Amino acid sequence: MAETGDLHEVWLELTSGTRVLVGHNLPSKAAASVVANRWIAIAREEDGLHESAPGSGVVVRATAIVAIKAQIQPVKSFLAGPRDGSWL
Repeated sequence: MAETGDLHEVWLELTSGTRVLVGHNLPSKAAASVVANRWIAIAREEDGLHESAPGSGVVVRATAIVAIKAQIQPVKSFLAGPRDGSWL
């Protein structure tokens, strides 16, 4: 269960198996849903190249998106935490 103040993140999984972070430090589940829904629309309706975040230089082809995941952002630590979450 998410606690108040938890940050959220959204990332894509591509056909190559690569994962691309498209939203982080999002203040709420609702904010993460907005980002995820934008990418769902892109994956379903648009073709072409899309920058993962303005100025990032990371470009994703819409037809390469196979999954979109939103989750509570793991707390930074020396040990990597699990990357569990909800697939949308």
